[in-house]
Amino acid sequence: MTRISRLAFLSILLVVFLTTVFADPDILDLVHKDYDFVIRVSNGGAWYDELKKVPFFSFVLNRKGLGFEDTFLRILEDMRYRTGVLPSVIQEALSSDLLFASKGLQIDLANVISFDINYYFDFIKTIAANSFFAFQTKSPSQLIKGLAYMLSVSYKSLPNNQYLLGDSLYCGYNGKYLVIAGSKTALELALKTYTTSDMQLSKSSKVFERLKAETFFLSGYSKPDTLKFNLPGATIDSSESEYVIFYSTVSAGSLSITFEQKNKKQVTTKRITENIGNIPLAWNYYLSVPSSDTESIIEILKQWLQGSNADLGRVLEFVSSLSKTSSNVYVVGRLETGDFLFIFDNSNTKNLETSISKLGAKYDPQKQEWNMTFQNFKLYVYSSSNRSFFGTIDKTKYEQYEKTRGRLKELPVYYDFSKLSTYDFKILLDIGDIIKSTTGFSVSSKMLFWKYSSGYFSYYKIIVS
Repeated sequence: MTRISRLAFLSILLVVFLTTVFADPDILDLVHKDYDFVIRVSNGGAWYDELKKVPFFSFVLNRKGLGFEDTFLRILEDMRYRTGVLPSVIQEALSSDLLFASKGLQIDLANVISFDINYYFDFIKTIAANSFFAFQTKSPSQLIKGLAYMLSVSYKSLPNNQYLLGDSLYCGYNGKYLVIAGSKTALELALKTYTTSDMQLSKSSKVFERLKAETFFLSGYSKPDTLKFNLPGATIDSSESEYVIFYSTVSAGSLSITFEQKNKKQVTTKRITENIGNIPLAWNYYLSVPSSDTESIIEILKQWLQGSNADLGRVLEFVSSLSKTSSNVYVVGRLETGDFLFIFDNSNTKNLETSISKLGAKYDPQKQEWNMTFQNFKLYVYSSSNRSFFGTIDKTKYEQYEKTRGRLKELPVYYDFSKLSTYDFKILLDIGDIIKSTTGFSVSSKMLFWKYSSGYFSYYKIIVS
């Protein structure tokens, strides 16, 4: 080897060494490879102004809504008065990188949304033994003091720059990160993992390179059967997957989240032609699902019925039979009351009459509908304009909606909803209507949620406005 070649070789080795040893550490490096779930907020302060432009989060944060921002600032001022910790210590920690990681838990995203700010303090105080939070901070001891006040717990120093918050939260720091764990074992494992490359979850899969390289607001990783998000008819189910990664951005008044699921088998979603746009604008939940997917349709019905009795089997068989002879199936309803209606497009009327006889329903010739008592409420079956209907809404009320209400296609968000033509399911949820019916506040907020598959990957996408 020539002298020049040797110098070039040594230079390459030096670059590799320096890159490996002195690479900028990432908050993800705290997570051990045995952990199942991790979610990271990247540079939250930089996203905050954009987040406040999203109608839903504007309602949550601003004083004209729930006022989380003002409430939180008052807590910080009380903290300064009582402890001497400057609000900027907390604000800077929340504006930098945040992380939550867990092992052995099932995370349901629907359960981590609350309109009570104290819920989140309680969530931190009660994290499981194999879970931890991490904050980026320049003032770890002050941050611990401030968090102790905000969580309404005491704190005390332990050996090796560690602290005990309350009875079960163990804190420690390494470099620029403060870790709060549900046990001493979880804390020490996170701190050791941070300095041991081959222990890190982020080194176990190349997908983390994408999460680190891109600019996301929220991002994370989940092992199979760990992450859940459930709405009637729309569920993130990763039980048969290899992993799920997720990432989100905020722009133009919307929060967009993508869940990318690596499957063990190949599946490709087919294109669908449907006509859900002419349905009356009378509900806050609108779902479209391929009529061929009878298994999913049955599961959707089970979620709305929320129970079982001797008639359940016949009801499920009836709905399955209708879906098989329809071109499309839509489900509309109100989530806060549980009212729902299954709509079968281009259904076979003769098949309806044959199937209804097995259901045990009674026919009302004056109203031209069948009805039956199921559990403690009535279910109705009828047909109109080449469609069959089944649910808690009778024919008279539906026809009244037809005459007096606008159409779903008149909503501005419907343009984006209608462009989704390749899906396993798609949902339009009127969040503003749900908020108004439960809190009285008027908010113009919608959510789109859909799924499609291509090859070994399934994609779940959520847009919140």
